[in-house]
Amino acid sequence: MRLALVIVAVLAIAVPATEAAAPPAETFSVEDARGVVTMRASGIVIGRLERGEIQVVDLSPNDQWSPRVNGVPRGKTVWTRGKDVNFYVPGGKYRLTVRGEGFSISARGQGFAVLDGNPDVNGATGTYAVGDVDPVPVPQEADRVVFGSPTTLKPAKVVP
Repeated sequence: MRLALVIVAVLAIAVPATEAAAPPAETFSVEDARGVVTMRASGIVIGRLERGEIQVVDLSPNDQWSPRVNGVPRGKTVWTRGKDVNFYVPGGKYRLTVRGEGFSISARGQGFAVLDGNPDVNGATGTYAVGDVDPVPVPQEADRVVFGSPTTLKPAKVVP
């Protein structure tokens, strides 16, 4: 009986401590964007590129997750250019660069993104949102956006 009481007491202390230690995940989304988005984060990301190029670098190569492009598992570093490209990173840490037009990205986790919009003839650059806030236009000058908890990730290198 005492053993059961000790086990329940230890679990009552351990479970809230592990939940408090886990960093909160948050969503980040980009819709119908034009320009360049560079992300460095951990978690999951899925997206579609109408026309342009993507580069995905798996920053945790020893885990079970590998990037997928058009449904096909790829290596730890993926670069592709084309039309109607779908991509998916099921988990882990990654660096993602999308350059082109008509792309959408949905991510859940922690990290940051550098957004640099390239307006079309009507001045539209697409929209982005962090969490549950209303979407706002992608900035026309490079701007850093953090989602999830602050992390110790290194800043992304933005290549024009």
